[in-house]
Amino acid sequence: MGAEMKGKRFALLAVFALLAGGCTEEVEVVEMGDGLHAGLYGGWVVSEAEGLGIAAAHGLFIFSESGHYSQMWVPSWDRAFLPENQEDVTEAQMAEAYMGFVANSGRYSVEGNSIMYEAYMARDPQYMARFEPMGGEGNARTMNYQLNDDGTLTLEWVADDWFTAESRVVLRRPGAASED
Repeated sequence: MGAEMKGKRFALLAVFALLAGGCTEEVEVVEMGDGLHAGLYGGWVVSEAEGLGIAAAHGLFIFSESGHYSQMWVPSWDRAFLPENQEDVTEAQMAEAYMGFVANSGRYSVEGNSIMYEAYMARDPQYMARFEPMGGEGNARTMNYQLNDDGTLTLEWVADDWFTAESRVVLRRPGAASED
């Protein structure tokens, strides 16, 4: 078996171990049903953003009724574009284009108008290393939310580091017209 195959097998096993370890941990499942926070559930795309470098329509946020979340975006400040002719793309260009990709998922809870979320999986190894079950100090973050009359969702991060300081996004449902 070649070194490349062994590397892929190791990466796959590492991801599986992380998933098994993070997802089998006992957590309190809060059934949110049709209650106060029901409008939060489902998929959202970025309509407006301040502070995180998210270009409109280049971000996706998902909140499930069971208390799981996922958020992904490509910051506009370091987004590398690939040549139009895909045959001309080098491995280095491909790596650079995807290095700025931000993605994490895990569990969240809602208290009042605040969402506290903790990543079980993250594309950023430094952020992931803060996951408590892996020996880190914790990667939980908090954002305030508001469901707006026009059907959009506004998220404002409670600043705890340079990355989220003064960061705000307005999200809309996929396919919904933007109010730009």
